[in-house]
Amino acid sequence: MVFDTQTLTRLIERSLDLSMSGALPPETRAEYLAHGKRLREQLVHLLGARFDAQSAEFKQATDAMHETNHALTQAADDLEKVTQVVGRLGELAGFLDKALRVAGRVV
Repeated sequence: MVFDTQTLTRLIERSLDLSMSGALPPETRAEYLAHGKRLREQLVHLLGARFDAQSAEFKQATDAMHETNHALTQAADDLEKVTQVVGRLGELAGFLDKALRVAGRVV
């Protein structure tokens, strides 16, 4: 049995993408980068490896990868939502500026 390298590749890509996100603190970006690089190295070795699909280690690694991929996808989606809300806050401030300009008086 071969390892699911396609899912691992997507996970690595997300990790490396998040390592370049200015929305994250530098320490977190560095951790995403380090993990992405390590996983990429492991991917190279996994490409030629064959496993016993019934082994506990294979099942544990596969389950952990799918759970982590799901969590990373949610985190990336949440980060995108946070970025969108920041844009909406700026838009709201602009609308409030316009409303204040036409207000009868400001107290």
